[in-house]
Amino acid sequence: MKHFTINARNNIGYVYFDLLGEKVNKFNREVMSEFKELIDTLKTRTDLDAVILFSKKPGNFIAGADIQLIQSAKNAEEATELARAGQDLLNQWEDLPMATVVAINGTCMGGGCELSLASAAIVMSNDPAARIGLPETLLGIIPGMGGCVRMPWKVGIAQAFDLILSGKTLTGEKAYKAGLADACIQKENFEESVFTWVNSNLSKLKKRERIAKEPKLGGMGGVVGAMLENNPIGRSVVFKKAREGVLSKTKGKYPAPMEAIRVIEEIGTGYQANFRGKKRDQVLLVEAKGFGQMAATDVSKACIQLFFLTEGIKKANGLTDGKTAETKKIASGAVLGAGVMGGGIAHLLADKGVSVIMKDIGLPGLEIGIQSALALFKKSLKRKSITHRQFEQKLNRIAPTTTYDGFKGSEVVIEAVIEKMELKQAVLKELENFLQDDCVIATNTSSLSVTKMQSVMAKPERFAGMHFFNPVHRMPLVEVIRGEKSSDLAVSQIFQFSKQIGKTPIVVKDSPGFLVNRLLMPYLTEAAVMVSEGVRIEEMDPAMLEFGMPMGPIELIDEVGLDVGDKVGHILHDAFGERMSTPNTFSKLLEQKRLGKKTGAGFYLYSGKDKKDKQLDPNIYQILGVNPEKNKITAEEIVDRCVFSMVNEAARCLEEKVVETPQDVDLGMIMGTGFPPFRGGLLRFADAYGVAKIVTRLEELSKKYGMRFTPSEALKKVAARGKFYA
Repeated sequence: MKHFTINARNNIGYVYFDLLGEKVNKFNREVMSEFKELIDTLKTRTDLDAVILFSKKPGNFIAGADIQLIQSAKNAEEATELARAGQDLLNQWEDLPMATVVAINGTCMGGGCELSLASAAIVMSNDPAARIGLPETLLGIIPGMGGCVRMPWKVGIAQAFDLILSGKTLTGEKAYKAGLADACIQKENFEESVFTWVNSNLSKLKKRERIAKEPKLGGMGGVVGAMLENNPIGRSVVFKKAREGVLSKTKGKYPAPMEAIRVIEEIGTGYQANFRGKKRDQVLLVEAKGFGQMAATDVSKACIQLFFLTEGIKKANGLTDGKTAETKKIASGAVLGAGVMGGGIAHLLADKGVSVIMKDIGLPGLEIGIQSALALFKKSLKRKSITHRQFEQKLNRIAPTTTYDGFKGSEVVIEAVIEKMELKQAVLKELENFLQDDCVIATNTSSLSVTKMQSVMAKPERFAGMHFFNPVHRMPLVEVIRGEKSSDLAVSQIFQFSKQIGKTPIVVKDSPGFLVNRLLMPYLTEAAVMVSEGVRIEEMDPAMLEFGMPMGPIELIDEVGLDVGDKVGHILHDAFGERMSTPNTFSKLLEQKRLGKKTGAGFYLYSGKDKKDKQLDPNIYQILGVNPEKNKITAEEIVDRCVFSMVNEAARCLEEKVVETPQDVDLGMIMGTGFPPFRGGLLRFADAYGVAKIVTRLEELSKKYGMRFTPSEALKKVAARGKFYA
């Protein structure tokens, strides 16, 4: 066998899984065939009381099934058969005459988790890198190799829903507390400790007795949980709450979580018993059919495409044409400029294990930065995603200062001062005097020219843009901006560093608005123009929510800040002319210092803790001097005006090489603006709608509303060849 090796120590066998030529283990067709061969071999071993499955991949146990297998299924029937083949394989593993134990010391996802559930016991390391979960719903499918059947039996329905419907993962310690893992063992000397544990529990393992803690039924534990899950009325409450929670989060746009609920409800929880008269094969067939139906949906296809986009980023280095650069993992950095944004960046670096100096010119700015970081760490502590010890360790990684002392030890510096070119140039020129020659410098600018900034620097080649989106701890995208003099090393180092701190980077040409803001501003300004025309905000925001955006455009303007939107709008107007004109709607609110959510008033009014309570200002139309009209335009026209403007501008960006590929546009819009993933991204949506149809529609809108809708020559060229993804 190429990918599995089997040995024995006395009466315990041990198998190593090591998929040749890959960084992670996964179930592809070849592996599944060889795993069947392994099982057939184990069936003949009468000398073994137990067998332990280890992985030889550092930081990985089994990543799951090969997604390309799912993608290759042409229809629901083929996908169902694929699930049935996986189920049959795990059934054979479950039915082996000896006790089967998985020893997880890395990521164990999807099919790897389902293999674990089919084992007699799950042993996990306490290494934070060891995580287990069923992320299938994030790909628009449901667990199809027994996860919907075995997980509820293992941990109870409510906890199974918590894992399956959200795609969340658990560390070894949390998996043990949940009753999913049967043991959580120190990562040091892990393999030897697993052997010791198996020997100590061999009699129970051979009898298939439960070793894991009893599941906290109903998510509550004890009598109340048991009452909820062990009687029909209680179960109906659990399922009802699960459906309500899913609809609240997905607005019905993602069918997989609802299908998972339906499947689990149909098969019941009595997996090892003859629950509702259904035996193992019957309940697994229900799951397989559900998997097949979901794999055939457009939503699944779009989510899988997004998965491949993000996987591509993991393998990329930020350079094109096969270029390479000698980058390194960053251990120490600095943030120049505190405040809310600087504090957010410092929090992110410290949270990801990077020691960071945070400098500001005075104590007030530093106080805001430290309080911002502290508040974020406190939230993590409250959610129990970190311990008190980790809270102290992470917070202590941030060193506030008003001087450049210690900057010589920084490997990267992120400048985050106020968005004023002269100030940034002065700060960068001063900064260089306090750094090592190999320190890379990045600017967190949302709109200013990186090339112009680096023009005053002694070593401009080590400088590039690193545009974080607000709030830093939530928004996954980073735009890495290449200035005219930025070296390959600087660009690649910032690209790799972005990944190191958990972000998704795309490389963008230094041009007005970069990528995301350049595409987003036509969307936001068109919404503001519609308000000035008398289109009701109460109709506009819901129309875009129904389209799939995470919030309506008017609410997003408030979230971004009208001052920020106005400033970026003027930069784009100066660069691109009338098609990027800023509506007077902004200026009317700015005159009253209504900047949006941060001041408690914009188009909406905000109150409560963290200004979470929102309501449309009943006086907003009077303030703006407009007379709104019910159903002035259709919801379809609202969507067309907002979205097709972005498609038009995206075609120009590709022609100008602001980014290299349609994939960059789609990843940037999904990760940077929340463009609905189930649509595959802005340009996949355009392809599905029909680029030629979009050109025709823009021509109609241009005649009705003005030249800003005139389809670009770049878009017409795309229409002529058929698609963006040609």
